[in-house]
Formats: sequence, C-alpha cells, structure tokens
Amino acid sequence: MADALVDEANLPKAEALTSSARADVCIVGGGFTGLWTAIELKSRIPSIDVVVLEAGLCGCGASGTNAGILMNLWPKLPALVRAGGKDEGADVARASVEAIDHIRRFCLEHGIDAQVEPNGWLWASNNSSQDGAWVETLETAAAHRDSPFVEVDAEEATRLAGAPARGGVFDPTCVGLHPARLVRGLLRVARALGVIVHEHSPMTGLTREHAGTTVSTSTGSVQASSVILAINAWCNQFPQLRAHLVTTASDNVVVRPRRTLGEPPLTNVSDAGRLLDYWRPMTGGNVLFGKAGMGLGWGIRGTNTLYASVPRPDRLVTQMTRAVPSLKDSTVLSSWRAPVEYSLSSLPFFGELGGFPGVYFGTGYSGDGIGPSVIGAQILAGLATETRDGMTTSFLARMPSGRGLPREPIRYVGGQLVKTAMIRQDLKQDAEDKVDLATRLTARIDPTSFLG
Repeated sequence: MADALVDEANLPKAEALTSSARADVCIVGGGFTGLWTAIELKSRIPSIDVVVLEAGLCGCGASGTNAGILMNLWPKLPALVRAGGKDEGADVARASVEAIDHIRRFCLEHGIDAQVEPNGWLWASNNSSQDGAWVETLETAAAHRDSPFVEVDAEEATRLAGAPARGGVFDPTCVGLHPARLVRGLLRVARALGVIVHEHSPMTGLTREHAGTTVSTSTGSVQASSVILAINAWCNQFPQLRAHLVTTASDNVVVRPRRTLGEPPLTNVSDAGRLLDYWRPMTGGNVLFGKAGMGLGWGIRGTNTLYASVPRPDRLVTQMTRAVPSLKDSTVLSSWRAPVEYSLSSLPFFGELGGFPGVYFGTGYSGDGIGPSVIGAQILAGLATETRDGMTTSFLARMPSGRGLPREPIRYVGGQLVKTAMIRQDLKQDAEDKVDLATRLTARIDPTSFLG
C-alpha cells in the first residue's frame, strides 16, 4: 500500500461520508470484492446508484496486504467436487481460470500498472511429510482435459522455486502481481464509472427498515435497497458467519536478496505444509516471503488484533532462510501481519445475511481471494439485482453445511493449543525429526486446510 500510494500524491481523495445519502446498492468494504462488485453492477446497469463505504483506504485490508499470488481454484478441486458435484465443481474451477484472464485484460484495457508477471505457480514439497500432498487433487483433475497441472520432479521444482524442493506440481495459468496497485486501479475505474466512494467511513450500524437498509457511519448514513458486506475477515462480527470461519494471520516480509548466494525463485511458490510457506519474485528483483497460520484472533476483536506488525520478525526471517537458503543475509525492506479468514471448507461462500433481507455478504477466501473475488463480484451483483443465473445459483451462493465451530472461550483456548501443536509439528517436519504422538493428535484437530 505504501508503494501504491506514492503514485497518488496529486490525485483527488475519496472523502469521508458526512451526510445522509440514498443509493440503489451500498457496498461496505473497498477491497477487491467491493470494488469488483461495484464495477460489475455499473457494467450491467450503468444507471444504477452505487455507494462504497471503506473504513480506511480502499485496499488497506486483505486486498493490499496479501502476497500477490493470483491463483485459480483448481488446487481445491476435491473440495469443489464435494461441495457442488463433479460437473459444477469443475465449472467453478474453470471460471477461476477465466477470472485470471479477466484481471489481466482489465489491467491492459484500463492502464492499471499492477506489475503482472505471468510466471505460474509451483505447489512444492519441502520435506518428506509433504510428498504427494497433491495426489488427490491430481486424481480428481485427471477426469478433466483442461486441468492446468504439470507434475515436475525435484530438479525442475528446485529450479523454479530457487530453493531445495523434493518435487511438485506446476500451474502455468497463475500469475504474480502487485495487489495494492491493482486495488487502487480498481478504485480509479469504479469512480470513473460513477461509483461514489467514501474512504475513512467505517460502518457503525446496520438497520433494517421498511423501505430498505440503512448503513450508518460515525458521521453519516446511506439508505439503500440492497447492501453488500464485502469485508472478508471482518465478517466474523456476525455470529452466523463466525461459526464457519477461523480468523488467523499470515506474516509477510519483503527482502532484497544478495544475488551472489544463489539462483532467485522464478515462479510463485507455496509449499505443501499445513502452515504454508510461500514466496514469490517481485518486479525489481525483491522477493516476498510469507508464513500462514501464525496468529489466532479472539472473537469479533480478533481481526483487528491480527492486523499489525510481525510480532517476531527474526523468527520469520529464520523460517525464510530455512525454506529459501538463497535469501540468507538479504536486506529486509518491510514486514507485516494480516488477518485471513479461513472457511471450514477452504472455499469462499456468499449469500443473504439472516434477519436482514436485502443484505448480502461474501467471505471465506481462505488466503486465495484475488482471482475468486471476481467470481464473488458476479455472485453479489446478481444477488443485489435479483438476477438468478450463472454463478448466482451455484453452490458458492449457499452457506456451508455443518454446525460450525464452538463459541468463545472454548474456540480461542482450543485454537491456541492446536496452533501451538501445529507450529511444533511444522518445525519438526522441516528438520525431518519424528513428531511425537501428542503433537500429531492435537494438530489433527485443526479444522482448516489449503485443500478443505
């Protein structure tokens, strides 16, 4: 975000809401989901009145703090099939590839310098416990000719990753990009289309009235026929959604490598651990490294407490050099911790908020929201305008099945025990040490997964 905002010094600002307004659709949240939805609505119905309310600056949530790996949903094909069946699950996977193409075309059409790098994505094994983590996915994908996966051996995986790897699966359809430059570009396009955007306008109330719903802020309000909550991890303030979400955090660091130490990574990489290591080359020669699942939030306050500096940057750098030895002695340029809402299915879900007719939500991206947010925008725009076709009628537009997670304090205390066991197991597996039975059993309680 700091880098993206440098280019906006002389551009007009999106002022805070300071009055009462009316709109056909009010969108709460100015990130990828909110802005894509606003653009989708104006593309479908140019005359529609759309107002976006953003608590801070557009993109300052997950959209501007993620790793910038634009992926599709093919790695989650088994979860897609379980949720929607063989045919519909594959259709959603295909739509997620089309979303990548859409983003690339959109950036070209509108002059958004999102630093798109079409360098693919590698799903790699870092240690023996991760070998073959993709077998179920490859077996499920084998029934579809358009599966993008290419299995690679240890030599090729190591070359692509710029780090020791025991093998992996490569997907050439994925890209790396600058997420904050993309979201700020979406803001510019949305405003050009006539979308009214108010930054520094956090929602303080949501009131259902006879003629619609009123969204209140500390200094104003918007009454709208439809309201869209595009607030991702902050959806945990609603109990019916919180039951299906685990709010955790990812730690990220951007470094400038010493190139004399080894070959740089050539692609975007995720390992196959439960607490993912991920890294990618950035435009200009820097490298981003991240570690997932390192924080856990308490109740509705959890999201805000996980949006902060990395508590132990030294541990993050140690993990980085363990996974990617060529990054040893790199210069640290920046680091941050950002909240991630993991759904219990690992899949995003969308729908109408119970008790609030005409209020719709999108959440559960589970750390992979850049591309799927385009699909989410199509669903939410359809719901807000009562257009029941395409993705609006898919299984993604239904609440996840199951009873969900327990309430606090059981949820938080139990989660901390499981997280501690997972971190201990992660370290032992990286060192190829034996994991004791108690640690293995406790770590298995974790309800989240990259695969669902």
